[in-house]
Amino acid sequence: MVVDYVMRCGECYQCTHGRENVCEHVLVRGSGTDGGWHWCVEEPYVYRIDDRISWKDAALIEPLTIGEHSTSRARICGDDVGFILGTGTIGTIIAQACKLKGAKTVICCDISDSSLERCRSFGADYTVNSRTQDIVEEVRRITEGHGCTVAFDAACFPGSLTMIMQPGIVCNAGRVVPMGFCTQPEKITQQMINGRELDIIGTRMSLNQWIPTAQRMAEGGYRMDGLATTFVKFSEIDRVFHNIVTRIPRSRKP
Repeated sequence: MVVDYVMRCGECYQCTHGRENVCEHVLVRGSGTDGGWHWCVEEPYVYRIDDRISWKDAALIEPLTIGEHSTSRARICGDDVGFILGTGTIGTIIAQACKLKGAKTVICCDISDSSLERCRSFGADYTVNSRTQDIVEEVRRITEGHGCTVAFDAACFPGSLTMIMQPGIVCNAGRVVPMGFCTQPEKITQQMINGRELDIIGTRMSLNQWIPTAQRMAEGGYRMDGLATTFVKFSEIDRVFHNIVTRIPRSRKP
């Protein structure tokens, strides 16, 4: 079984108009309400997983739903050229989701060569190291000056949204999808949006993605090997808290 951690009221405007993930009274287990090691969960929030799905892969259904939801919100289609800033787990999942939805080209950007190399194995056609390369110049070169049709901010640090909205990265009529909840103000002007008539598309968690994502996983639709880099036995659960605050080397061994 896997648990959907987003609780909704089912009665507000958002819930009655197909936007339950941003319910007016939304609660997130472990954040806005109780949830942790032991949960008491109502039946509608519990999904049975296929026997073909291993437990270590089942733990990744939730982040995969985020990739599916955000790329659906972005309206990814076959002629899209996508740009993804940040190639951690979510950025890598978005790259894979873009390719699965037929995106023509996916460009990933990060400051870690090893992270970028991993992202190539999940679908990135091109990679840019923003520590050593000029992002705008690289995007112009790759796209022959046209720019990207959609850009995802999966890095989510102060200034990252302004970074991907630079002229030369997103084309006219392009879409910009911020993934995070950074509260620091950005240096974005109305001209930056209206000069290219950009769509700024919010995305939060996921909506109606758990069942189709689990089904696709059971059918082998996702590449899973290497998506999770560190595995911890439940008997050693204290290591999780240590790993949160301590940088650890990547490992693919369960």
